[in-house]
Amino acid sequence: MPGWGRPPDDLRTDPDREADPAMSRLLAATLTVALAAALAVGAALGVVALLEATPEQPNTPLITYERTGQGS
Repeated sequence: MPGWGRPPDDLRTDPDREADPAMSRLLAATLTVALAAALAVGAALGVVALLEATPEQPNTPLITYERTGQGS
């Protein structure tokens, strides 16, 4: 028996075959999470930078009351 002990043709390793799809999905999910986290951190830092760039507003009241001689 010439083929005894050999795996079928579809189970042999072939260097041109693609990687395991589950592994590529896991890698894609990991990269997506890392990219999303980096974008969230960048957006947060951008918002903080914009808030610090706005000029300080004067603290003047819109309405003032005159204080006249109020008794004891």
